[in-house]
Amino acid sequence: MGWALPKTVIDNDFLHKEVGLKKGPEWVKSRLGIDTRHTVLSKEYILKTKNADPRQAVIHARALGETPVTLAVKAAQKALAHAGIKPAQIGMVVCNCDLPFDLVPSTASYIAKALGVGTGPHIDMNSACSSFARHMMYLGDLNEKAWPEFVLTVQTGAYTTRTNYAPDSYDGYLWGDGAAAQLCSLRHPGRLKVEPLVFASDPAGADDVKVDSTAHFWQDGAKIREFSIRKTVEMFETIAAAKKLFAEDVYTVTHQANAVMMESILGHLHLPKDKHIMNVRTQGNIAAAGMPSAVAQKLDSLHKGDQIVYAVLGAGLAWGGGYMEVQ
Repeated sequence: MGWALPKTVIDNDFLHKEVGLKKGPEWVKSRLGIDTRHTVLSKEYILKTKNADPRQAVIHARALGETPVTLAVKAAQKALAHAGIKPAQIGMVVCNCDLPFDLVPSTASYIAKALGVGTGPHIDMNSACSSFARHMMYLGDLNEKAWPEFVLTVQTGAYTTRTNYAPDSYDGYLWGDGAAAQLCSLRHPGRLKVEPLVFASDPAGADDVKVDSTAHFWQDGAKIREFSIRKTVEMFETIAAAKKLFAEDVYTVTHQANAVMMESILGHLHLPKDKHIMNVRTQGNIAAAGMPSAVAQKLDSLHKGDQIVYAVLGAGLAWGGGYMEVQ
């Protein structure tokens, strides 16, 4: 596994005192629990423009040399280095990028080209913040004969290019940018065995979280919060029952939306906080890359036999989860 974050860090003081977001430190502490986040934009650009025009943000990020593709490539290179695998051994790239800077060709094609990966059925497969679960379910459903030696799955995004930093907005506190990558194989054992168990979507909620092709991110915050907590609790209960797991025995990890919501989920299920994997306080919500990056950052401290239950949610509305075991 690998991950990557942009170099520019935004803390709450910058957002309060310089950008002028009005919600204030107590609101952020009580509602989000996020202290810092990373962005492909410069602080100067955010201060000057408040990102009023997302189209200009994409141009600005390109000029700085940090994009969803560059972040994805760095995350993938880290995963390759950890595994001792060369790009030529990868036979398929499966990528999530909700907000690609280039609509055609696929982000997966750009990542494969930058890494030096050869011919393969490289595809984009997006289900927003639930995309890791979708990627694992897709691979789990593949016929064994369809598997190349290694598959690279990637989740990447630059949501700050679609974030409104006007004074009355609260999204500036929420979003960060980043990427995560995983090398998957049926032939070679890795550090984690992954068993996808749940994936579904309900198009009745398609308008509850959306980003227009040229507009800012928008969501029905109260509705999404209720949905996220309820569905995560349901998935944890379903996966625990299927695998005959007890709360005190396993690690848990969820979509890294915000820390306060995660603590609510732990409270509903009486899950131990010391076995919950989280990075949202320092990275913000980096969409589909949040959960897998949290696992990647924790992995070196885990031991053989440790078990992880994962659950993620995204626009669509979509949800998915499963089981991991450290090898």
